[in-house]
Amino acid sequence: MFKKINQMNTEINELIQKNITYYTLSFTTLIFAFLFFNISVISVYNIYQSNKALSKSYTLNVYMNNNVSQNSIEKIEKNILTLNGIEQIGYLNKELAFKKLADQLGLSNRGIGNPLLNSFIVKTKGEENLNNAKVIIDEIDGVKEVVINQKSITTLDEKIKRNNKLIIGLLIITLLPIKIMIFNIMHSSVVSQNHDIEAKFYLGMEKREILRPYYFINNIKFISAAIIGSLIFLNLYEFIQSQIVGLNYIVSTIQAGIVVGIIIIIVSLVFPFLSFNLVKVKR
Repeated sequence: MFKKINQMNTEINELIQKNITYYTLSFTTLIFAFLFFNISVISVYNIYQSNKALSKSYTLNVYMNNNVSQNSIEKIEKNILTLNGIEQIGYLNKELAFKKLADQLGLSNRGIGNPLLNSFIVKTKGEENLNNAKVIIDEIDGVKEVVINQKSITTLDEKIKRNNKLIIGLLIITLLPIKIMIFNIMHSSVVSQNHDIEAKFYLGMEKREILRPYYFINNIKFISAAIIGSLIFLNLYEFIQSQIVGLNYIVSTIQAGIVVGIIIIIVSLVFPFLSFNLVKVKR
């Protein structure tokens, strides 16, 4: 066992010394590839999370009759909360709403009749749930009117569709090519040594035994580059979050780190199997 370990260690040292320039360049390229890979992944994940939040923001306003008691208002709220797809409900008192409106317009509300009604602002998940909720809420006793701002719904739909197109674009234009580039760098590290590999194969060595030192170097290079590239990305991500004001971040640095870590683990497990089976050694 120790003899095999020493033999593989000798082979690894010989491979590194023989191809030091290639391994250095490919390692550096992998670091940058993983950096841009992480940027693409988290961009897609951020947009996906944004769409999830947007899909829960379909809003309708429920206006109640003036003669509705506080107990009836509480019952109406409970009835609304039992409906499918209700994400959030907020009560808006007409007196507070009128005072806020007067303050915004710079008017005094003394001696002016309040034309506003007590209301609920209801947020639903998806437009279908919004329309279904409107039909049901309209029939509840004490409800005068249910209003949907169709313009804001149309804007919301367009934003979700635009984000979906952006996700597809990022997957096709950046994420897929970067993944292919990473795989090609790793795979070519073995394929470029085909002459030496075939020579050992002629000596009667098994394919697995021949490729073991190549894959050991590749796996170390892959994992190291993935960790370094990911750490650079996470530090940049944290810096941007803390320094640039006014940007709406959905995914925290911890969430980003978890997503990146899971993807790296999956790719690390899949790569050796795929690459090993794609290498063709001629007898």
